[in-house]
Amino acid sequence: VASATPAEEAHGPRRVKVPDIFREKNPLEMAARQMCVPDPNWPQNADVQWRIIALARGLGLPMPRPFRAPYMPGITVLIPHYGESILMMTKELFQDGGRKGELPLMHWLKHTYESEYAAFTSRMQARSEGWPVAGSDWGEYTKAQWDKMNSWASMRMQTLWRTVAGMCLYHPALQCHFEAQADRSSSLARPDVWDPSECFRCLVSMQMYKFFDQTQIDHTNQMFEKLPDCLKVAFIDCQGKGRAADADDVHPRQRRRYFSCLIDKTCDALPDRSRVPKLRIELPGYPILGDGKGDNQNHAIPFMRGHFAQCIDANQGAYFEQMLFLPCALGEFRSRYRGDPQAKRIVGFPEHITSDIGSIGDFAASAEVAFGTILQRTYAALGARMHYGHPDIMNKVFMMQQGGVSKATKTLNLSEDIFAGMDFTLRGQGRTIHHQEYFHLAKGRDLGFNTVLGFFSKLASGTGEQVITRQAFRLGQILPLPEALTFYYAHVGYYFTQYLVSMSLPLLAFVWLLVVSSDCEGSFDAFLSCSVGGRSAAEIMAGLLGIWFSWLLLLFLVASSLPLFVEVWSERSFKTAALRFVKQICTLSPLLFIFQGKIIGHYVTNELRYGGATYVSTGRGLPTERRPFVGEAHGGKGFKLKKVGGLYLDYAAIAYYDGAMLLVGTLLIAFSGGVSGAGAARGQLNWIFFSLGLTIISWLFAPFIFNPYQFEATRFWEDLRCLTAFFMEDGGRHWVEWYNRTQLRKGSGRSVVDIVFFLGAFFIVAWYAMMNVKIQALGQIFAAYSKDQLFELNVLMLMPPFICSMAYCVVAMALERIMGCYGAIRRLRRRPRRSGAAFLDLEAGAPGVADGAEVEEAEAREVHVAERDRAVKPAADPQGAGGESGCRCCLFGMPLAISAVCVLLLDIVEAAVALYRFTHVGWWRAFVAGLMLKWGISCLLLHLGEGVLRSQVFERCGRFGLVLDLWVRAHRMARDILTSVLILVALTPLVLINMLNDYLTPGLSLHHLLIYRNPNHLSKREAIVHACQWDVPEQPGAPQPKA
Repeated sequence: VASATPAEEAHGPRRVKVPDIFREKNPLEMAARQMCVPDPNWPQNADVQWRIIALARGLGLPMPRPFRAPYMPGITVLIPHYGESILMMTKELFQDGGRKGELPLMHWLKHTYESEYAAFTSRMQARSEGWPVAGSDWGEYTKAQWDKMNSWASMRMQTLWRTVAGMCLYHPALQCHFEAQADRSSSLARPDVWDPSECFRCLVSMQMYKFFDQTQIDHTNQMFEKLPDCLKVAFIDCQGKGRAADADDVHPRQRRRYFSCLIDKTCDALPDRSRVPKLRIELPGYPILGDGKGDNQNHAIPFMRGHFAQCIDANQGAYFEQMLFLPCALGEFRSRYRGDPQAKRIVGFPEHITSDIGSIGDFAASAEVAFGTILQRTYAALGARMHYGHPDIMNKVFMMQQGGVSKATKTLNLSEDIFAGMDFTLRGQGRTIHHQEYFHLAKGRDLGFNTVLGFFSKLASGTGEQVITRQAFRLGQILPLPEALTFYYAHVGYYFTQYLVSMSLPLLAFVWLLVVSSDCEGSFDAFLSCSVGGRSAAEIMAGLLGIWFSWLLLLFLVASSLPLFVEVWSERSFKTAALRFVKQICTLSPLLFIFQGKIIGHYVTNELRYGGATYVSTGRGLPTERRPFVGEAHGGKGFKLKKVGGLYLDYAAIAYYDGAMLLVGTLLIAFSGGVSGAGAARGQLNWIFFSLGLTIISWLFAPFIFNPYQFEATRFWEDLRCLTAFFMEDGGRHWVEWYNRTQLRKGSGRSVVDIVFFLGAFFIVAWYAMMNVKIQALGQIFAAYSKDQLFELNVLMLMPPFICSMAYCVVAMALERIMGCYGAIRRLRRRPRRSGAAFLDLEAGAPGVADGAEVEEAEAREVHVAERDRAVKPAADPQGAGGESGCRCCLFGMPLAISAVCVLLLDIVEAAVALYRFTHVGWWRAFVAGLMLKWGISCLLLHLGEGVLRSQVFERCGRFGLVLDLWVRAHRMARDILTSVLILVALTPLVLINMLNDYLTPGLSLHHLLIYRNPNHLSKREAIVHACQWDVPEQPGAPQPKA
């Protein structure tokens, strides 16, 4: 607080009172404030705390001499935009009459930013007398008031408005530098000459501006009105070829002419309120050749101002005090002399992750904090840091010489930004990418379970493509060994390690079961040589697993979180780091990261096997709505679906099948004596079963545990209805369509014989080698067995249980044909297909070409296309499509679910009959091993059958193809029925616990405490208030009530 006279202000220093926050404190006082007595002068807002700490830490770090105004070099912030939210809309924040029990997003924002919302409300009430004190009664606010709240919410969500508003803070920061330390003697510093917009430009590359709807155009115009004139928008315009196409040498096969355009607030408005471009550059043909983002950045490069560029994502933000470091950040690019070959070309900076809302948001933010700070610091020191976009500042002139700021080859450069760093390392003549930590930008990460995993699926697919690029090949050749190993660990090595870790436990369970099944049976052991030194196989495996899995496992769990722990400890305090670590463990962070490792391993290996990676756009909002199990049901009590899509369908092929198999394998290990036969070493198995249990729970139940409102009884009952309709409605057509889209795609790169076939063959050989020993011993026990009978027994061992089920399929298809029925499979084959030319028309964007079936076939050509929720359309009557004559006693034939149950039971009976000799002598381990062998052969045949169904040969198989199709689909549906029922049965106790929780403590939800880390969110109950007689207004001449 100033306390100086006007004379002192003009001629001498001023005396001020320093706030207590700037008072120097000794370590003992700081420890006491952190551990025992809170500092009353320290702000309570976590974001304000970080901003003060980051500013103080940045000022204490070494930094280059800053540029002085007005001699600032030019810099452009480039923000690519496709379809992200510009401004939050009322319908996104609040929907009147929404689903009962679900809270609107605005409620969560008000609670998360409670102090900020209170300050916002106070400002609005001070400015406008009509601002209501409505609190959380969101329906009471007017449209004008909602417009204000939309702007407030947009600055706290991951919107383009927040990003652009933050980046435009460079403009007042440069003006602040000019007013504080400008060289007034320079002619550039004259008031009519200096303009921060001359050395800074915020360029938003809106690829789809040409096709914006009215709301998006209005939001863009609001940005122009509210933000400084440094804001420009680049977009791609298109128009017809025109009469001058031949004179301008436009290619005959090019349908339109494309232009890169620039607009700003000074451009004239058209009738639809869009802007007339002030600059247009014609492009040589269709500009989007890659996955979109890289092309969107590169086409806007001609409109960038200055020598430096900063490429920002549309989910970032900034702080004014951090923007003041810009002259220092630009000073990093100073060279020692003109033409210095060792001058810096890319300088990296860390990010402050602001999306730590709820458990999932905190997990994702923690991983991003560790990656963007301590890991980047380490990679830079070891010479393996690449460009990751976002806060990195680049020398634009140098980057243009190597093809732009991003690579844009379709599929191959899915992770587009890292290739700029790889090309720089290859062409940098010994230069490295530097990393500094005094300057930060804000960053929003994913907040929901599905969006986090969708983001990592994109990264994993991009890494699979990155492995086969020439940049990775050349870097592997020229980098020295330490840098090459660091590059591997920092990039593809991480994703490969996730795959190996996720596959280690299933492989271990397979070996464990194989060894235990080969042990002595307890009867006729004299004919088997199966003990080593008097120790059983179960005891040997228990001792081995006890060495591999011990209490040291906890150290590995802690070590994975150690980078974050150390970073938070160094930035804040040991107490803060410890509390954050304990909070993450208590909110089940291991379940998310185990499931995330499974997702990464699946996508990176599938990319190497099949290719076809595509860009995955993820919504980064806070998940406040429940995702169903398989779909949404029609109103009423019937079993009808109105929408197909849910958590089970999202991850069935990725995690649920493997989780169910791992669970069955663990139970078979226990049944085969893997625990009871371990003897004294049984106690050493606790840690391996802890690891198995954690993995099984994660692979089977993690998506449901982190799903809002998952365990509400009414919605759980609706999930049961939807699951029944999914398998039974219209003969099972919903399951058939989903199976075709996701697991039976044609033209997706999958062949009849691939690596899975050879792995399955190895599995079969291992089990058969063990079973052959049992069969030989059985022949020695029963000397009456001849060689022919032993050969017959071997044949029965290797014969998959398919005879009865195949016979059933033959009979079922024959009966359908005789009775004139059209089951789901026959109706599928009767659907007309399109020619290849129609696909070309669809890709060219011809209107009115594609119907629902055609779009499904187009999507089937993509390997990693995201499965979307689909509205259910009425089933077409197959008899109306030229049906055959005959008895029409049924429309949809036998439900596929009944066939699935029948073939499953027939397979079990057939396998048990073939193995009854082992149960006759009490060899249950051999019986289990025989079941495993037959199951492995059946899986191999089903895999081959799916390959045949995808191939062109299937179209020429005729009626035999229908039988094979039914046999494969019935088995696959049986697998889905068993897996989904297993999951729902296991979730039932949690539903009962949730009901008990709602009954005992209705205001404290344990599930909300787990997901949102706050148990107190309940929707308000509505009540009807009747007007009593005393509240009725008095009418003239009406009798008055007696006192």
